[in-house]
Amino acid sequence: MDYKYSAIFSRQRGSNGPLLATFVAPAGEVAAWAEVERLQHEGSGHQRLRSKSKVQAIARFLELDDRNTIPTALVVALQIPDLEEPPMRECATITIPADVDSPPGLVIDGQHRMYGVETYDPDLPLNVVALINPADEEIAFQFLVINGKASKVPTDHVKLLALHYEDEHLADRLKTARMVLGRHTFVGIVDNSPESPFYQSVEWPTEKTDADGERMNLIRPASVEQAVATIQKKNLPDLADDDSHIEFFFTLWWAVRDRWPDLWTEDSKLLQKVGLVTLTTFVIEDLMHLADRGGIDLSDPDATRTEIEENILAYLHPEFWEREWAAKSLDTSAGRQLVVDALTTMRRNLGRGVKWDTDLQLLVEAGQDE
Repeated sequence: MDYKYSAIFSRQRGSNGPLLATFVAPAGEVAAWAEVERLQHEGSGHQRLRSKSKVQAIARFLELDDRNTIPTALVVALQIPDLEEPPMRECATITIPADVDSPPGLVIDGQHRMYGVETYDPDLPLNVVALINPADEEIAFQFLVINGKASKVPTDHVKLLALHYEDEHLADRLKTARMVLGRHTFVGIVDNSPESPFYQSVEWPTEKTDADGERMNLIRPASVEQAVATIQKKNLPDLADDDSHIEFFFTLWWAVRDRWPDLWTEDSKLLQKVGLVTLTTFVIEDLMHLADRGGIDLSDPDATRTEIEENILAYLHPEFWEREWAAKSLDTSAGRQLVVDALTTMRRNLGRGVKWDTDLQLLVEAGQDE
């Protein structure tokens, strides 16, 4: 059965540009007739790999507030060879064939929006702009221009816009999109997102009031900023945007929290800046090598958490964070490297079946108990 939609056709540049069709279609149907051609090393395809964390972020965005919408149109290429010249700039019908050997559509821009909306509700409608019967060169050109020219809204512009709306209402709405106003973006997301392992646990430089309720002061804002920056600096293809960075941070620290709940206290070395940054560094550097070999997709939170739990945290001992350390003032690049080196030694010890604190010079009078 063919897919039929009401559409408006246009030629933006007359005979010099492709025929365009603008219409609305359910996300599940778009995914059925439009494929995503992945970028390959030999040069074919154009889309980046599908990021599970980005798909989940879009689905979550729709789940958290029933006012949240995605008005931005998907851009697709549609091959309909038998299409006759339609009337311009007036309502008509576009028919997309279903009984063909391969999908007639190709997503140029918006693959994660398509997958995210489909995950949330395949019947949810999406705006679509289709290039009708474009050449391969045109498809590649559009992909490069659309993605190469994208830019974020300047911070000052966002702040100015916020002045025209009720702060609390806008702030609550922005939380569903993992955006915040007035505080550093990543820190605000970590503190305000219910799915964060540090929900309402950032120690802000303000006095606690009755409105703060059950807030805890577990981590400092600078700790979060530097830990997330550590992830960003690796420039990993699987973690190529803000959503994937924060999803990885959440995944890592939920695994830590569930494995070592007794260390989730205000005076824990683990949750001090040096602990938060060094453990994040140790884990991301370990996983980076595995990802480079194609052994894991870091944009998949489930696979990432399993790897962290079974092959990293299982070979670290929580007592390390409770023992006295020989060196002080470790919040320097050299000091943090000492902690990372100690974690490396500990993991090697447990992997070889020897006592976890063997040769850990960072510990004061390293004990003999496992």
